[in-house]
Amino acid sequence: MINIEFINYIREELVKLKNLIRYTLFWCGMPKSKNIHEGDVILAQSFGRNSFDDADIQTLNEKFNEFELDEKILEWIRTKNFKPGKPNKEIAKAIMDLVTRHYIPVIVQWEIATAFPIDWYERNKKYITCIWPPAGNTHIDLHSIIIESLEAMKEKKLSNPIVVTHKRQIVRVAYVIKKLLGKFPLISETQPKSFDRNSLQRETRNLFFWSLKEPFVRMYYIVKRYV
Repeated sequence: MINIEFINYIREELVKLKNLIRYTLFWCGMPKSKNIHEGDVILAQSFGRNSFDDADIQTLNEKFNEFELDEKILEWIRTKNFKPGKPNKEIAKAIMDLVTRHYIPVIVQWEIATAFPIDWYERNKKYITCIWPPAGNTHIDLHSIIIESLEAMKEKKLSNPIVVTHKRQIVRVAYVIKKLLGKFPLISETQPKSFDRNSLQRETRNLFFWSLKEPFVRMYYIVKRYV
């Protein structure tokens, strides 16, 4: 007689093993979701940037306290000739394509918002929420960005996110969201994979530097139980 409970246990363990293997393959992306139309919000995380050092980010924090509105801060950033970098431009383009097809809100890290064409942003700004560096800090880590994005999502009473981010980063993002939300997010069909040699962050300049850091970051996330 077949023990149903034992079969279910084996299935669960195989799923866990599959997830562990996928998580450790730091150079791979995620398969796109077939039911992408079920998403009700887009969450996007940046991948490096080409300008704005720590001093500039500190000034950015001050401007956030002064303006409080995303569009006003973005206007100020544009006057500083900010360069988001090629990966963030590709992520922004992927978001624009999704919005055109599905007409859903967007919650993005600020570097990506600067990569939207001004006229497109003006037409869609009421649907866009930016995640900014926290006051007093010049850096916000990926885990914190995802937490803030999910909080903003829940405030808007949304529950089924589509993730748009760099191909080399999307696995870590997806598993963090699963840990926090209790389910995997939907995965966009477009997963930008460009690096930018002019990035301020060494690990986003090329695949070699990324490969030196990302395995240790993923192990750290396991130890911290972020995934």
